[in-house]
Order: sequence, then C-alpha cells, then structure tokens
Amino acid sequence: MHLYCWVFMSMQVLPHSSAAYQPEAIWNARRAFFGTGESPTGLIDDAVMRSWQRCSQSGRQENEPIEFQPVDRSRIQQLLDANGELLAAARPELSDLAAAVASAGYAVLLTDRHGNALAVDGAIAQRSHPLRAAFRAGVDLSEGAIGTNAMAVALREAQPVRVLGAEHFYTDAQIFHCSAVPVLDAHGNVIGALDVSRDMPGMVGSAMWVAARCAQRIERRLFCDVDAQVRVEIDVGGEHVHGSGAWLSFSAGGRLAAANRSARRLLGLPLGDLQLGFEQLFEERFGPWMTDLRRSASGAPLRLHDGVQLRAVAFGDRHRTSVAVNALPLAPAAAAARPAFGDPRIDRDFDRALKTARAGLPVLITGETGSGKEVTARALHAASERAKGPFVALNCAAVPGELLAGELFGHVDGAFTGSRKEGAAGKFEAAHGGTLFLDELGDMPLGLQAALLRVLDTREVIRFGCHRSRPVDVRIVCATHRDLPLQVRSGLFREDLFYRVSGYNLHLLPLRERANFDTVLDALVSTLGGHPHQLGPELRASLRAHAWPGNVRQLSHALLRALALADPGAALHRGDFELETMPSPAAPSSEGLLKRVTDSAIEEALRRANGNVTAAARMLGMGRATLYRRLKHR
Repeated sequence: MHLYCWVFMSMQVLPHSSAAYQPEAIWNARRAFFGTGESPTGLIDDAVMRSWQRCSQSGRQENEPIEFQPVDRSRIQQLLDANGELLAAARPELSDLAAAVASAGYAVLLTDRHGNALAVDGAIAQRSHPLRAAFRAGVDLSEGAIGTNAMAVALREAQPVRVLGAEHFYTDAQIFHCSAVPVLDAHGNVIGALDVSRDMPGMVGSAMWVAARCAQRIERRLFCDVDAQVRVEIDVGGEHVHGSGAWLSFSAGGRLAAANRSARRLLGLPLGDLQLGFEQLFEERFGPWMTDLRRSASGAPLRLHDGVQLRAVAFGDRHRTSVAVNALPLAPAAAAARPAFGDPRIDRDFDRALKTARAGLPVLITGETGSGKEVTARALHAASERAKGPFVALNCAAVPGELLAGELFGHVDGAFTGSRKEGAAGKFEAAHGGTLFLDELGDMPLGLQAALLRVLDTREVIRFGCHRSRPVDVRIVCATHRDLPLQVRSGLFREDLFYRVSGYNLHLLPLRERANFDTVLDALVSTLGGHPHQLGPELRASLRAHAWPGNVRQLSHALLRALALADPGAALHRGDFELETMPSPAAPSSEGLLKRVTDSAIEEALRRANGNVTAAARMLGMGRATLYRRLKHR
C-alpha cells in the first residue's frame, strides 16, 4: 500500500470533481437555494454549497452585476514583489501547462493566497471578453469580489474543486467553467491557487488532473528552495518509493527544515513551523542514517518511535527540481546551423566539443545554475549530423533513484508497482538515432551509475524486468553544476564513469564573466517581446555590473518582470529591476573551504570503511566520539 500525494487523496473525496457536467442538477440546486432558501445535498459539491451560503449571508444577490476592475501598475508591482518566490517556482510549470491545454481552449491562471491574479497564460486572446477581463494580472478574483469561483473555493477549502457554469454564485459569472487546485508551501500552508478555465461547457476530468500535477511540480520547486542538507520522499515499507508526495527536509544538524502536508499527515504533525530534530521523529541517529542514505540507490529505512517502518529516498537539488523529459525532432535545416555565442572563448570551446561529439565521444557541459547548459546541448545537437534525429532530455536530479532506472532504460509489464501495463521504452530508446541529454548527472545515485556505464560501453539497454538487450545508437551529452572531480574523490561519483562521459568538458562561463553581455541582453529582450532600444546606456552599464548569481535564467526573469510592468515600447529604467535587492554570490571563506575538505575526507573514509565509524575514525586519526560529533554537526 502506498501513500498517494495529497492532490489525489483530495480528489478521491470529491466525487463531484470527477463527475460529468450535469446542468440540470445544478439548476435544480439553484432553484432550491435561491428560490426557497433550501441547501440541497447531492446536487452540487458541498464546498460549492458552502460558498453559496457565505455569499448569501453577506447580503449579496445572485443577479448583481460583477465587474473586473482595471488594475494600476503599482498594484501589480506590489503583488509581484510579495509573491516573488511563488512566481519564480511557478512560471516554468505554467508555460508547460498552458502548452498542454491551450489548443482545447483553456486559459491558465495563478493566484496568490488572497485570490489576486498573479500570472496568466494559455488561450486568452481568442476567448470572450469576460474571460479576457478576468484573466489579467492583479485582478481580484476572491470570493468577496466575484462570488463563488473555483480559485476562491480551492483557497478556502484547501482542496481541488470544480465550479462549472451555473455553480457560480453570480449569474454574470456562469459563462465560466473552471477547475482549480490549491498550491501549498514547504510547510503545508496554502499560498495560492492554480486554475484552468474556459468560457464554454464540456470540461473533462483531465483538466483537473493536469492542473493538480502542475501544482505538485510547483510545490516540489518551492520545497527544494528551502535551505537544507537533505530532502527525502518517504513511504510506508517496501524497497521503493513511487511518487508518494510525502516530503521532508533536514538541515545539517538534523533539524526538521520543512515537511509538506502529505508528510505531516503521515507522521501526525500539525501545520506551521516545527522545532523538531530528526531523532525526535525517528529511532535512527541522523549522522549514520545519512551515510546509509548516500550509499544506497534505493534509499534508507526509517522507523518511527511507535515501530512503524518507513523508507526514504533522497531527491532533487535546490536549483533544478522539475522533470524535463522532451523528445524534440529537429528540422533537417538545423543540421547546418552554427550557433553564434558571441564570446570567442565559448565559440572556440563549442567548436571543439562539436568535433569531439562527431568523433563519437560524449561531451560534458559544466557551469553554474542558469548558465545555459541545456540550451548548449540543444545547439550541439542542432549543429551535428544527428539533427534529424530526436533530442531527448532527462533531469537526473528530479527523479527518485528507483524510478530513474525505468526512465532511462524502460520497463516491461508489471516490472514494479505503478508501472504501465503495456510497459514503456526508456529515454535511451527514445533517443535512438539522436542525442540523449542527461542533465544534473552529478545527482545520479551510485548504484545507477554502474548501469549507465554498462550501457555506454555496450550500446545496449535492458528494460527493467526484462532479460533481452536492445541495441541503441545514441550520442550522449551530460551536464552538471557540481564539482565532479571532488565528488569522485569523495566517493559520491564513479571515477570510471567520470572519464567515460567527459570526452570533452565544455565549461560555460557565468554571465558576469561573459564578454558578450550586451549580445545576450539584446537576444533575451527580443525573445521576450521587447526591443533592444528600450535599454539605454546607463541601464546597460548597471545590468552589466550586477553579479547575476542565477546567470541567464535570472536575467531573463528580471527582464520579463520589467517588461511586464512597462508600457509597450517604453524605455526601461534601473528601478524596474531593483538590482539592490537581488542576491549576489557570497565570497568563499577559508572556514567554508576547510569544512568542505573535512567533509570530503570523512565521506571518503566512511566509504572505504563500508560505513564503520570506528574504522573510519582510525583512518582519519581521530577518536570515534570526535567523528560522531562532526557527523552530527555537518
């Protein structure tokens, strides 16, 4: 038995959310409620009925007109500033969601916890005037402003909900058919709502499902933004965790840094900040348990103080948390394309990497987060003779270890709980004849590294649960922001795999060291719908002088925000970017460097001693109690 994520638990207790649209039942409910004052049961969802009651008790009438008031620029500015963390986590996922539903006529909306619209996407321009008026950043879509609606009910009830047609309290809003799910922060608190709507009936169950999945990916990004030493997904018993959605994170000393709502339900913890240590929750000691977790691709066991046996698998990193799996066949003309980076050093290194790839050797792309590793991998593919084949990308940091094997190599029917009945090909097979991009390779579990090495050597894959090998013709491009040589010395990455994937190391300079900053700036502005002439000399100098720790991704987000606030074509100013509040990378301290070296030595000793702390302490020349103390405070 598995613990399913709260999204699906909530949907299971909402029979109305999965039922077909029944306008006759809705109108019967309206006649009873607005005509005789009754509150009928079984005709509409209870959460919707409670919203009707709140609206009625506030003295409002269903035939009152509603207006979506214009929003001034300062109001939008305040909302963007107050919800920056949520927006940063949500924007990539909103784009993917909009791409999936726009062709069916759906618009996508994200609100804050008060029901104010923060971001919109999807099929908006071609929809009716009421939908276009409602789906604008800054519009107040709370229950107090426009009555019963899916976003407001989802926020109030903290559960997924549909509000279809006449289920809206106000008659003027009955054109909308909406599905919404709440978005929770790393501590289980509701901080926003994600909505999929259109101005016509016929909404199907998949709209709620894709919205729920999108919300969960946003929550995962928010969870991974919490500063912590380790993040784990937990489940009950067994050797594998299959997307339970129960997440915990712990600081270096074992303090509980975050626990999402599913994990709190599993462990019986209340909402809010909890001052708890690892050993107050589990019988294991944090230091030795961390060693077990790092050494095992299938996670490490946990036992509650009441004897219940759990299992935890580490996941993610702070900067890259979403699963990126794309198969993108490129047009034949792309094979002749030669990207112009505009920086002589990168141009030279790109040419060398391309020559190495054409010789059949893998390329390893390194660089800071946001420096453009996947963009460069796609450029290598597009400029190669394999451009007609597929480009398949997989983020190794975003998939739990036991599921990552299935993603890479595929599986057969019944290979594991939750596997597809007909089986599935893995990313190696999907990339046959093209390029496979393995992002965040440094986060791949040790056990899986050996399997990857075998595939690279034999050019054959064996699906999970099968014994027959399948030949694959794939070019490998890998990327990481981690220091792989340091991980090799620490025993966290296989030395033989490191040499196997680094036929050529293409290092991407951080934005602050790029000689072509203005070229990058102009390209981003044009891509985002602006024009280079909106950036004057003084502003360019200020942007060029900023550290940009998030590199091109951070600059792109800052430009998008500035353009959203500015009038079309208007000049941008330094104040539009708020450079003073943007983080800058901290200078490395000697204390931090010493701790890093010490931790690496401890990891190596524990690896050689197979986790035996006494033997590891002897190797390090320190007492066992001293080593335990250092493990506790890492």
